[in-house]
Amino acid sequence: MAIHTGTWPNGVPCWVDCSYQEAHRGLHHAKDFYGRLFGWRVVDSDDDYAICLKDDHPAAGITLTQDENAPTVWNTYLAVDDVDTFVQRVAQAGGQIILPPQEVGASGSMAFCSDPTGAVFGLWQGGEHPGFGISGEAGTVAWSTLLTKDLDAARAFYAEVFGYTYVDADEYGVVAALPDGTRICSIHLADQLPDDASASWLPHFGVADRDSSAQLAQELDGFILMTFDSPMGPEAIIQAKHGEVFGIVEVEEA
Repeated sequence: MAIHTGTWPNGVPCWVDCSYQEAHRGLHHAKDFYGRLFGWRVVDSDDDYAICLKDDHPAAGITLTQDENAPTVWNTYLAVDDVDTFVQRVAQAGGQIILPPQEVGASGSMAFCSDPTGAVFGLWQGGEHPGFGISGEAGTVAWSTLLTKDLDAARAFYAEVFGYTYVDADEYGVVAALPDGTRICSIHLADQLPDDASASWLPHFGVADRDSSAQLAQELDGFILMTFDSPMGPEAIIQAKHGEVFGIVEVEEA
């Protein structure tokens, strides 16, 4: 079991949440879908934000969007030790500030930004909620991938802002690492995306068996967009009922 306590190093994907429209039955479908798919216990709070627990550790969030025109999406947050400083770095490196820094009670502070290729991501300065309390196993986020049509621009941006270094480079992308060599995510050249599709961060949730989990997602009114084998293992890309897309990847059970 990959349990984590304390804050995460700068630049590490440290949290995900899925934002829904209020019309979606008070998040009932989302809680049921992901609870059954990943074995989560969903705990509501007083501010329309639900924490999804795996083995009693925070694994993800489900929330209501503040923008009635926004699509339902999974948001990826990158850890920072000072959100104000990193917002400045994002702007200096050619990114855009979508939501300026704000406090989220005692939980921490956040901002939303986009990189020069159009991918939206959150910055999270952890307080009482540092981010994932569990990851890297079945029912939790096992990996994160940035899908972009401009690999060179993305590499330059994240290196400048977060100090990413890159390993295992090929024509399809790179694996990003921290300065100490810890591999944390990947950047993939997604030149097959439609012209109107934006770059995006895609979370991959670990599962014990790719095929059975994909089938379960389909039985729960999701859609299997594709299945394939990757260096990480058997994978599938799933679209849930309300349109959000995420990956699942087979991981070895602890």
